[in-house]
Amino acid sequence: MEFPKSYNELTQVFRSASAPDIDKLSGEYLVDMLSVWPSFKRFSHRKVIYRVNNQTQGHNTILNMAWGHFFIEEGICREVDSLRVAVINYNRADNSFPVRGVRDHIRCVEKDVLYIGRFNYQLPERLLFLGYFSLEKILDIPLLLKAPAVGC
Repeated sequence: MEFPKSYNELTQVFRSASAPDIDKLSGEYLVDMLSVWPSFKRFSHRKVIYRVNNQTQGHNTILNMAWGHFFIEEGICREVDSLRVAVINYNRADNSFPVRGVRDHIRCVEKDVLYIGRFNYQLPERLLFLGYFSLEKILDIPLLLKAPAVGC
């Protein structure tokens, strides 16, 4: 799918998309920034999503380096019609302080394959919208039933 370029059209795509099933999110997803921010797609910017101990978790990769670990939970996007969304929440101890404030809201455009997201930052008094992005599934990952081993 070719995403529109304007903010208003991207907002309409976000509105018309459906709430994703968090339990079905797993695999590698190519990230493409659709507005405001430059895209790091050419550097293979991906989100890797998996299940650990019955929780959906993941991390970002750029140039095969992992960063920005997150967990995914259900939520509401109050800024756009109070729609149901999956929230990619970076508030984890293993992230640096600035990264912990990131809260992505995603909705499903094409079942299990294509998502549109709102890149947000949690401020003390409100959620600050920073731009739209897409997630396109590129690889399935088998479900993990327990936490992965630490180290190599």
